Amino acid sequence: MNQPASAYFIEERHDPNETHTLAVLVQNEPGVLARVIGLFSGRGYNIESLTVSETESQKHLSRITIVTTGTPMVIEQIKHQLDRMIPVYRVVDMTLTKRSIERELAMVKVRGRASIGSRRYASPMRSAPG
Repeated sequence: MNQPASAYFIEERHDPNETHTLAVLVQNEPGVLARVIGLFSGRGYNIESLTVSETESQKHLSRITIVTTGTPMVIEQIKHQLDRMIPVYRVVDMTLTKRSIERELAMVKVRGRASIGSRRYASPMRSAPG
């Protein structure tokens, strides 16, 4: 006799994970970033990327750009929870607006010996003078 392990019949859902970019406009005051990030860590949501910058110094506003991954239901829950926070003015899902440009940036620091660094080498992409 096969009995389910639980008395409740819970439908298993296998929704695919999606990556979304959220732009959050917040009051520029101490502790706001910690509160927003605390929302993610407290609920076990993952942050793929995070950027914070002051946007309007006269109005004391900052924009937090968060790239996160989750099921569509989790993404909606994140947006609603962010929208309910007090220092948050607006939450925009940039993935859905189709009006954003995504770029990747790598910052690389290269060290070398002074004797090698002082010489000039021709780039292999440039043609030799002739």
